[in-house]
Amino acid sequence: MSSGLKVYFFLYESRTNKKGTAPLILRLKYQNQTAQVSTGFQINPKNWLPEKYLVKSTDKDCKLINQHLNDLKVKVHQHFSTMFQNGDVYLQEIIDCLRGVERTPVTLLRLVKEFNERVAARVGIDYKQGTFVKYRITEKKLRDFIESTGGRDVRLKDLKKSFIEDFNTFMKVQYNNDQNTTCKHLKNLKSYIKYAIGMEYLEKSPFTDYKVSYKSKEKPYLSITELRLVEEKYFSVKRLEIVKDLFLLQCYTGLSFIDLTTLKGDNVTHGIDGNFWIIKNREKTEVRSAIPLLPNALRIVEKYNPNFKTDTTETLLPTYNIQKYNSYLKEIADCCGITKNLSSHAGRRTFASTVALGNGVSIETIARILGHTTTKITHEYARVSDMKIATEMNTLKNMF
Repeated sequence: MSSGLKVYFFLYESRTNKKGTAPLILRLKYQNQTAQVSTGFQINPKNWLPEKYLVKSTDKDCKLINQHLNDLKVKVHQHFSTMFQNGDVYLQEIIDCLRGVERTPVTLLRLVKEFNERVAARVGIDYKQGTFVKYRITEKKLRDFIESTGGRDVRLKDLKKSFIEDFNTFMKVQYNNDQNTTCKHLKNLKSYIKYAIGMEYLEKSPFTDYKVSYKSKEKPYLSITELRLVEEKYFSVKRLEIVKDLFLLQCYTGLSFIDLTTLKGDNVTHGIDGNFWIIKNREKTEVRSAIPLLPNALRIVEKYNPNFKTDTTETLLPTYNIQKYNSYLKEIADCCGITKNLSSHAGRRTFASTVALGNGVSIETIARILGHTTTKITHEYARVSDMKIATEMNTLKNMF
């Protein structure tokens, strides 16, 4: 055939047995695919004609074997011809048919379920529970989208770029998701497809010519004036006073919410300078972060756990779930007259931008404190404030 399929046989001589015979292998090649299977015959290399793919007449079973090899070639070409006409050639599926293995087409939701089950089994090893939850949300949205089209599932080989774009539109219309939220789920879908290719369920990714583009948007953090407003505000409502202190601790340490809630006494220890530091592997990445405790931060730790030096295994601070925490922060912002959308991330960014970068701490040091592996990530947190620009430009003016 002129289709590019190559069918040939060879002896696996490196596996020659004590009787002096080697297994006879069928190998198929098409474009970038390769697949092979044993024919079930053992041949003495002396009785094999490699250039003709035939057994010599000196072998007593030559007619039987040669006929079998011819039958295999015919079956291969028959399977290939059908696949080629459908534009859907998978060599491993041809091999499975020759072996009598029924191979049902792999579908997207079946693949997603398989992938998510693997992630679930590895939670606590190399995946976090939060990551698994995000994949499950993507699975639900994919299921809802497919059902909205009147289908129950979709074959992987039927996935096209149009499926990705339609799924993107569905999330924006059905769930009112913004661009960045839909991009996160498309990124998970891309991980599913990459897994499918690795498992040889799929040959080519529909994402090849599709770009997942996040929309840059302003991420709020507090100015030094706003930080003082929060710090000086007293709340008679206990939950608001607690959340205020937790948020301030984030602003003065750069701790993420999950690292804040899992902080224990043994994480607060004497650093290289003899002062108290928070030394902790980040929950999300397990990267070590080392944070010298500013006086304001140490006062908050001592306020809620004065015995932190001895109660080393106890959780240092009272905690709320992230939804309540962010909700209470919005109340705090309203009470302080702050119009910015306060959240846990705003506290981490306030440390990076206002407290650290705004006071001359280098981006490399901030990266180490935040537990980032590269400063590229840190630049997303540490933003140059207008005040810093004004100060540095005034210095420049004096020079000119």
